[in-house]
Amino acid sequence: MTDGVVTDRVQSLDWLLLAPVVVLVAALLAVLVTDAVLPGRRRLLDGLAVAGVLGAGAGLALAAAARDLPAATLCTSAGPCSYVTSGLTVALQGTALLAALVVLLLALDGPGARLRAEHHALLLAAVAGAVALAGARDLATMVVALETASLPVVGLVALRRDRRGAEAALKLLLVSVASLGVLLLGLALVYAAAGTVHLQPLAGAGAEVAGPHRALLLLGLGLVVAGAGFKLSAMPFGWWTPDVYAGSPPPVAALLSTVSKVAAAAFVLVLLVLGAPLLAGAWTVLVGVLAAVTMTVGNLVALRQRVAVRLLAWSTVAQAGWVLLPLAGAAAGLAPAARAAAGYLLAYVVASLAAFTVVVLVARHHPDGERHTLEAHRGLVRREPVAAVALAFALACLAGLPPGVMGLVAKVVALGPVVSAGGWLLAVVAAVNVALGLAYYLRWGALLLARPEEPDAGGPATPRPTWDVTVGEGLALGVSAGGCLALSVLPALVAGPFGGLLG
Repeated sequence: MTDGVVTDRVQSLDWLLLAPVVVLVAALLAVLVTDAVLPGRRRLLDGLAVAGVLGAGAGLALAAAARDLPAATLCTSAGPCSYVTSGLTVALQGTALLAALVVLLLALDGPGARLRAEHHALLLAAVAGAVALAGARDLATMVVALETASLPVVGLVALRRDRRGAEAALKLLLVSVASLGVLLLGLALVYAAAGTVHLQPLAGAGAEVAGPHRALLLLGLGLVVAGAGFKLSAMPFGWWTPDVYAGSPPPVAALLSTVSKVAAAAFVLVLLVLGAPLLAGAWTVLVGVLAAVTMTVGNLVALRQRVAVRLLAWSTVAQAGWVLLPLAGAAAGLAPAARAAAGYLLAYVVASLAAFTVVVLVARHHPDGERHTLEAHRGLVRREPVAAVALAFALACLAGLPPGVMGLVAKVVALGPVVSAGGWLLAVVAAVNVALGLAYYLRWGALLLARPEEPDAGGPATPRPTWDVTVGEGLALGVSAGGCLALSVLPALVAGPFGGLLG
């Protein structure tokens, strides 16, 4: 206290560390103001949105270079900090911004972005939430950031403005509300047991809490993981995924598959690894079961899919299990488990972006649109070799097959913590799921090389997509496919992004 004024609750502020979030919010406001003052300037709004994502990436790079990581802000003089930029933060934020850039480029000339200001504002809000969540270090900020990353996507789905879009948006909204209820109940139990919302003192409370309070804390953590599991599409909470993806504009489905999954994975990673490290012996069992069930159900159902978007939706479910898998071995080392999960998430997001980009291009040139089946890709290598090669490489990365080296490395790294912790049964389940994934990824890849079916005499010709893409679509394909190639050439980025700087 100085001259009768309380100062121990005044928070320090480092604008450079907050730059990725602040730039995205500023771009969101610029889009809304510009649309109000200069209506109809579509390309100007596009430029502002793209500049916002690129500016956030530049701010992230500058903060990582100018500060000794981990670096904290929003700290009280008498307590812990609410926002920390660490190596884990940089990896998660960079992954989210890369995905946001590709999704935005895909949406620029698609039917889902006809309402430019609304579309870009909602997308930027969702990305800002995902980016903020990666640095959040208290429960209140984490919940607000997670919902900021989730609720705007409901509006993006509804912008389709037809019956399918309305059904998908309503289903996503109901899932979001249900997951929030479970999440808040779990956080309330955690606060009641530990008496704090900040992760730093919560991490230490794990050793001090005993008896009924310890059981309450573990129950709270379980409910929190379940609430985040809805958004991560972990089973048995992810049954909404294929219906919502199929009812969304394809670029929005790509956003759900990447940016939204980064946000949900960041929530689980930050909470468990940084907030409950001393309870790892208990929560690793829960995470291991979730990982095994999620990847198994996702792969088994994906085997039966014929619609491309639905197959990618169930692939997302299966890949969510792989993101959780390293955390099941966290008892043998928290840092290696966190690095493996973040590395696998990066590899999955990049490969998924490449696959979704080609699916979007085919949907825009096929009579069935986003409902097109895998047969629409038959013989694509003969008609559109660039798109076919990009898709084949992305599928190889998702399957973990050469030349998709990054996918192979990601799977090996994800299994490392589990094997180190002695989880051989879980490792066997993961190995079986590798074989299940190979079945449908290879089936799809084989169609790309197959000879196109000849039309019956006098019958309609086989739909043939034309390589007539916009600049945004071409850039999206180049960035996503280039990311797959770069990570396969430099798999060390997947094996351990940004070293051991957790913070």
